[in-house]
Amino acid sequence: MPHYFVDDQDEVTHRVDAVASALDDLHRRLGSHTEQAPVLLETARVPGFLGQLCQWAVDTIPGAQMSGITVIGDDGTVTTPACSDPRVVDVDADQYRTGQGPCLEAAATGVVVRVRIDELPERWPAFAAAVRGLGVRSYLSAPLRLDGDHVGALNLYGTDDHGFGDLDVALLRIYTTFGAAVVGLSRDVDAALDEVAGLRTAMASRAVIEQAKGALMSSRGLSEDAAFTVLVEVSQRENVKLAAVARRIVTSFGDRT
Repeated sequence: MPHYFVDDQDEVTHRVDAVASALDDLHRRLGSHTEQAPVLLETARVPGFLGQLCQWAVDTIPGAQMSGITVIGDDGTVTTPACSDPRVVDVDADQYRTGQGPCLEAAATGVVVRVRIDELPERWPAFAAAVRGLGVRSYLSAPLRLDGDHVGALNLYGTDDHGFGDLDVALLRIYTTFGAAVVGLSRDVDAALDEVAGLRTAMASRAVIEQAKGALMSSRGLSEDAAFTVLVEVSQRENVKLAAVARRIVTSFGDRT
């Protein structure tokens, strides 16, 4: 078990309590009760929720003036979907542009990265040169995991060169656990909504096809199978989707009445 060397035990207790309070709030948002479901679906899909996570990290970890989340997409695209301060976007952009830096290393290796400004030139020379004038002097990045893969990192930036300690790492790891859950939930919600949209489209198509079949059966005295065959033949002959043919037939019969 790690030991945290700090001068004031009350300060440690205060920091841990602050994290616990923030996580209690987060847990309520992620509750599974029915009345919370709309909030869950909405907040999981907006960067503002992850932005709140970044702000909690800044508020509860001394020395962290800014925080941001790095996410690497399936196609390799790297983005910063949320941050506590717009300056984070500039710092992250230099990492993405140079292909090096603490958040990218944490995301790629799954290992927490702590570094101070005097260590940057030797470790990441291109990144060090790019951020020289941005005022960030201490970096802490912890990996975000999703389904066993490293999908990004939760990053802290400090304007003092004190660096971050073991307790800071432990607290940030707690936040990454919940951050990964939110990222995963957002992906799952998007997939579910896409599936629902597909089902709605399919149901609408089926409904209009049934209406077109009924119109053909009524107007031409066809059986159900024969009416469907007519729709298929027109669709193939005109190279138009079956639902579009059906919609056209339903509209034309409606115009006659």
